[in-house]
Amino acid sequence: MWRVAIYAREAPSYSGRASLDHQVGQLATQVARQPGWQHVATYADQSAAGWWERPGLSRLVADAPAYFDMVVVDGYGRLSPNRRELATILGRLAAAGVATVVLRPPAGRRFAKTAADFVLADLIGEVLR
Repeated sequence: MWRVAIYAREAPSYSGRASLDHQVGQLATQVARQPGWQHVATYADQSAAGWWERPGLSRLVADAPAYFDMVVVDGYGRLSPNRRELATILGRLAAAGVATVVLRPPAGRRFAKTAADFVLADLIGEVLR
């Protein structure tokens, strides 16, 4: 049985707590569907700061592997959008024997988001004209 931790992050100015809760909920649902996976911990941050300034991510790295064997995120950018920071985080998790898995949202949700982004871009374009 894989002990699975979920990590979620949103910048507070981007979408707020409701979006963070939704992200965690989506990941928890996907983890629950995987045979042999047990959701044991959730770590989350509402911050765009560097990884060392995010308490949830700092706790996640410190807790590995005592509490979990795998970390699930919906994209590597949730851990860090900075490639060097991401490499450091993934390296620390790997050194602790913890696997990192990206579970993307279902294709329908990605398509809907992309379509909404195009509509929003068109609306912004109309307003600026």
